[in-house]
Amino acid sequence: MLKNLTMAMIVAVAMPSGIEAEAQTAEQKNSGIECIYEYKVTNPKGVTDTYSTILQFDRQTAKFYDYSTFQLDSVSQSKGATKEQIDEYRIKEMRNDYFLDQAVLQNEPKGNITVYSVITPDNYTYTESLPNIHWTLTEETGTICGYTCKKATGEYGGRSWTVWYTPDIPVTFGPWKLCGLPGLVMSATDSEGIHHFEAIVIRKGTTPITENNATNVISTTREKFIKSKNHFEENPMQNLPVEAISEMSI
Repeated sequence: MLKNLTMAMIVAVAMPSGIEAEAQTAEQKNSGIECIYEYKVTNPKGVTDTYSTILQFDRQTAKFYDYSTFQLDSVSQSKGATKEQIDEYRIKEMRNDYFLDQAVLQNEPKGNITVYSVITPDNYTYTESLPNIHWTLTEETGTICGYTCKKATGEYGGRSWTVWYTPDIPVTFGPWKLCGLPGLVMSATDSEGIHHFEAIVIRKGTTPITENNATNVISTTREKFIKSKNHFEENPMQNLPVEAISEMSI
């Protein structure tokens, strides 16, 4: 039943724009579909941390980011939310930022990826072309979330990736920047076993896809951002505001 419901939503999302304009309301066009991924990251000592991430998508674009950020945004916009509830999700977001501090918009603008990220204390954004990943498709199949998936392999970001995608959901999106396949990426693992994404929930969208709610965002290029990020990680304390350092206690 859940799969049938999701497929009905996919049909609506995948409608040609002319039909869509006539058959869907503005609210429906904005709702899209949401895929929640379990994200596991393993450090050099072999310790694995597990987090939740979310991919919001419609037929044209997708946004991948930390699920606690999505929850914080949803709770903050709720009229009945208490300060305690908002603070709870804000703490989760701050903790998860250490492992996933990016929001990635795929095919936004068309043919490109827009990335929002942080180098403390500033927010940055840059745009790059959609990755041209040369995927090798296989006939090997598996099942994830009740969907029949096919295996593919490819190289991206200096890593070799094994992914499982489902042609039953005919969009080209996936977690992080792993896109360009003939179906939604349901699982992705790098060859070193450091990063692993696995779809655990697929549901009708609850909120519109938005770009980013950060203020005073600095526009840059991918190359300049990576250079600044590497410099920051060599000496994180250098970028912290004096007031933040003075508030620290041991």
